[in-house]
Amino acid sequence: MRGNRIAIAALLLTGGVLTGCSTSSPPAPVAAPVEDNTLAGCGPLPTATIERTVAATGLRQQLSPTICSWTGVSATGNPIDLTYGWLKKNSLMFDRQTATDLGYTTDNAVVKSFGGFYWHDPRDPGACGLSAADSGTVTWWVHNRDHSAQPDPCAAALQLTLNTVQLDG
Repeated sequence: MRGNRIAIAALLLTGGVLTGCSTSSPPAPVAAPVEDNTLAGCGPLPTATIERTVAATGLRQQLSPTICSWTGVSATGNPIDLTYGWLKKNSLMFDRQTATDLGYTTDNAVVKSFGGFYWHDPRDPGACGLSAADSGTVTWWVHNRDHSAQPDPCAAALQLTLNTVQLDG
């Protein structure tokens, strides 16, 4: 009786299949599905385009995907941070609620034919983000670390978003 219990336990632990020596080859690995949206990963914009758009130099990517950030030096010689995110399952309503919950102010925006909004940090005039609806949400955040409103972080976020949705739309 004890031997039967051990055999049943072994059968359950192996997913219902008794295993042993076999001459058959293991099943071939299954490839992960490939994301067909160019907004996945760290986005469709090469670093050189991002540098030209925000007039920054020496951008270094910090992490990836699907939220990525870069650090560099702005045209005024001060540190600048850029963040890009494409969140497939987000909505503008969710992002706006998140902005409100975090204490940001928001203003409506239209990016090409895509709805969107700006995120403003009321404590930091050097920080601005723009989210647009595009098979989820695309967000670019620009932060002048010296907290200066120049160069204009909202204008840079808008241009980066225009470049991004132009490629996708």
